[in-house]
Amino acid sequence: MSEFKLEFEPLGDTEIVMTRKFRAPRELVFRAYTDPVMVKKWMCPPCGESTMLVIDTSIGGVWRHKIDMGEHGTFDSFGQTLEFDAPNRIVRSDVVNIPGARENIATETTTFSEEDGVTTLQLVVRHLSKEIRDQNIAFTEGSCSAYDALELVLEEVQSAGV
Repeated sequence: MSEFKLEFEPLGDTEIVMTRKFRAPRELVFRAYTDPVMVKKWMCPPCGESTMLVIDTSIGGVWRHKIDMGEHGTFDSFGQTLEFDAPNRIVRSDVVNIPGARENIATETTTFSEEDGVTTLQLVVRHLSKEIRDQNIAFTEGSCSAYDALELVLEEVQSAGV
């Protein structure tokens, strides 16, 4: 069981702030967040299968992630890299194509900071409206399991000395 959990809070009318700590160096957490091979290991729910993952971190570069959720359909998200400052900060647009969710467009700002061997990852998601932000609050449970899976990937990499 992890010593750290995802902290989540709405901010203002349109933002969600998610913060998660990891006992791992910032550079490794950043790499696990941007390397497609590593991302495939953690950013997919247990009931799904990652069928496409492209991450272009150049400014204007496209990223896309498709997950086959079986009887629940396909989860498809995509966007562009707007800012990229390794290993400190990533800003990207995010369009999530989910049945029943309309105008699900957001800007995500992810920052990485490290203190005493613990990296804090903070994700601020800015939505177009309060209504859309509130629709997305339901997805935080999936974020919890994804970040728990990320922690396992980080532990595995550190144990292997990679």
